[in-house]
Amino acid sequence: MMQDEAEKAGGEGALVCRLAGAGDQWENLKDRMEHTLKPRRFTHSLGVVEEAVAMGRRFGGDLVKLALAGLVHDGAKEYSAGELLALAEAESLITDPAERENPSLLHGPVGAWLAQQEWGISDPVILESIRLHTTAGAEMSIEACIVFMADLIEPGRTYDGVELLRRLCGEDLRAAMIEAITRTFAYLEQKELPLHGGSTRCLNWLIKERGMEWRARN
Repeated sequence: MMQDEAEKAGGEGALVCRLAGAGDQWENLKDRMEHTLKPRRFTHSLGVVEEAVAMGRRFGGDLVKLALAGLVHDGAKEYSAGELLALAEAESLITDPAERENPSLLHGPVGAWLAQQEWGISDPVILESIRLHTTAGAEMSIEACIVFMADLIEPGRTYDGVELLRRLCGEDLRAAMIEAITRTFAYLEQKELPLHGGSTRCLNWLIKERGMEWRARN
């Protein structure tokens, strides 16, 4: 997605925020992210806004919260692994051993911390959506579920299997999440990387509601 196309896509977020009286907050955060993130990452974030708002209209959820969470979800993405780990250690943000082995997983929790401490965001749903957008978790809000999937299927994504996830997101949000997490687990097992407990708990929560069975590897 080119920058001008991303701006047009992000305009959907601006529209819903403006209509709800949150236009100034949107513009302030958009300006902050534009100056914080590399252009490609900023474009990605606007794509997540586009998908999150569209899915919110389809499945429910607060459109303003979805727009703002999508806009800032990767706000800590430019931090190095060392910076993420140091801040997470200092602020007691680490909740799973996988985060120490793979500090990039911490950009969600660190981003949520930054959102609350430095960007003026206090809404718990927005903060949850930022915190869990990579690892997921059990009993997530509808907004957090949507941001999790919007991050995976925004228009700039081109990996194998993304079209299947897009199709599922048009039909059944939870089926899409099950497919996405299952695919992630297969990849991690192939690479011999640890599973994050939040992802395991999320998958167990989703399949329990559907009467399915799944067992994580030890």
